[in-house]
Amino acid sequence: MTLGGSLDMTERAPVRRFGVVGAGTIGSGVVRLLSDLGAQVVVVAPRPGGVQRAVDTVRGSYMVDVERGRLCAADAYARLRSIRFTPSYADLDGVECVIESVAEDLKTKQDVLAAVEAVVAPDCIIGSNTSSIPIARVAATAARPDRVIGTHYFWPAHRYRLVEIATAAATSERTLRWTLAMASWQGKVPLTVRDSPGFFTTRILLVYLNEAMALVEEGASIESVDSAMKAFGWAMGPFRLMDAVGVEILRGVHDAISGHLGVRVASVERLRTLLEAGYLGHGRSRRADAKGFYVDPEGRVVDTRVYPLLGRSARGFPSSTDVCTRPVWQMVNEIGHCLAEGVVASTDDADLGAVLGIGWPQALGGPLEYARRVGTDTIVGQLATWAQRRGPRFAPSRYWTPLASVSAGQSAHVG
Repeated sequence: MTLGGSLDMTERAPVRRFGVVGAGTIGSGVVRLLSDLGAQVVVVAPRPGGVQRAVDTVRGSYMVDVERGRLCAADAYARLRSIRFTPSYADLDGVECVIESVAEDLKTKQDVLAAVEAVVAPDCIIGSNTSSIPIARVAATAARPDRVIGTHYFWPAHRYRLVEIATAAATSERTLRWTLAMASWQGKVPLTVRDSPGFFTTRILLVYLNEAMALVEEGASIESVDSAMKAFGWAMGPFRLMDAVGVEILRGVHDAISGHLGVRVASVERLRTLLEAGYLGHGRSRRADAKGFYVDPEGRVVDTRVYPLLGRSARGFPSSTDVCTRPVWQMVNEIGHCLAEGVVASTDDADLGAVLGIGWPQALGGPLEYARRVGTDTIVGQLATWAQRRGPRFAPSRYWTPLASVSAGQSAHVG
């Protein structure tokens, strides 16, 4: 198969030789995903010491699976041998696709894109693993923006089933078809989204995290918010999640999205204060000196020194109902905003992205089904009440409002 031709999905794989720039948290998972599928992978880590860090990260990922019995040592070492680690972009010559997975910073991504374009073939596809920066911005300085596409993988990329695919106006149909075929070969479920800040999954997640932080500002404890969300069905609470993802990563995401979402993510701005005080979160490196919302990576003991940094009020506490509902219902409201704006094409796509992308509790059947079960009129009515009392970030989405009117009308008719 050649990239210039059509993709024949009867072939074992549409791509045999990949490049990956950046092998951090997500990038290392992408490297593993490709290596596990038998592809040759060139990993470019141009910063001083980057090659050794990339080697250590990818090797460590394999060794964890060996220790847990998921993979035999011989297979792990065979797959490692298919990966070439290098500081030089020139070694990308001949690859058919490059996945960029560097820091969530526009200039950094554009600099990487320029370095990649200087050495790869004209028909090489370039995927950006951005979670929040619109592809039109990333590709604005590209020589060939038609071959640039958003490929947002989730951690860990070699296990998570979803990949969020974003196309800019300049992205060619060929690039999209090729990327969808690649996702199919990788065993991924593709979620095609409109090119906008935060796309779908990051956007709804950030609004959820914002509301958790707002509750603490109003006097709630970190433990109470995390416990309430775990009781709802999430694998971990929002503050434990922020510790795991890393405060600096979330700050970059907020920078990319805040201009679009405004007051709906205003409380996340306080992460900047935490960063200035040295609170980076525990991430996945398990550094002994790491500081986060919790003293320990497992989230057993809250570091109470974060409360002044979060501007926690001493005047009162939110109600238990608010703690249990506001983060979730604000996420549901944001999903409505995304549907109204065409960020996702359907309610099925919205449910798919929430369940497979951010871990919405599957037992609840997806956020749209959850909203119908609770009652859209109930949710919209409560959002409107919160908007009157607490401000416009709670204003109900124009997607939900007419559905609530229909629901309320049907209830009145039945009564």
